[in-house]
Amino acid sequence: MKKTGLETITLRIIAGDLRSRKFQFACDPRTRPMKDRTREALMNLLGGTLENRWAFDLFGGSGVLAFEAISRGASHAWVWEILKPGARIIEKIALDLGISEQITVLDKDVLRWTEQLTQGLESFELTPEPWVVFCCPPYAMWETQGPELREMLEAWVRHAPAGSLFAVELEHRTDLGWLPSLIPWQVRTYAPAQMAIGEVTLGVG
Repeated sequence: MKKTGLETITLRIIAGDLRSRKFQFACDPRTRPMKDRTREALMNLLGGTLENRWAFDLFGGSGVLAFEAISRGASHAWVWEILKPGARIIEKIALDLGISEQITVLDKDVLRWTEQLTQGLESFELTPEPWVVFCCPPYAMWETQGPELREMLEAWVRHAPAGSLFAVELEHRTDLGWLPSLIPWQVRTYAPAQMAIGEVTLGVG
């Protein structure tokens, strides 16, 4: 199989305190970051601002969703990026943007990490502020690890405080049955993606 080369692209933060700040990111063209227009639409669906929320980006990639959340008022963002070089790049970009103290990058497999969610960061249980959780894995993972992704999302939904928001990206042909039924989902299509937005209410856990 022919090896796919990396493509360097420029990403722009859409709105908030970091509005119009740009950074470059080298990515595999098959897993390139969410398009600006899709990201803007996603943030609008989430309400536009994320004041005082904790943000969790479960599949970091470029880290742009975490940066966008901080720009829009999130107090802190945690980013999971399984590839160590990728994790270091996210940290470097956060430093360049001046928000490194508000970003924590974990170079771990979030599927495995979620198994010990309550032990991973004990302060989760002590903080009533709602979260915003981004789950935007490579599209192929829904085909190869759909059950694991659903189980992971269910764990996050069960532990999230009331009022927490979830944003899940799937390829437009992916079966929405992989979304956990614990909360209702609002779905919009932005080809080739479909975005599912859900909100946690009291009594889900």
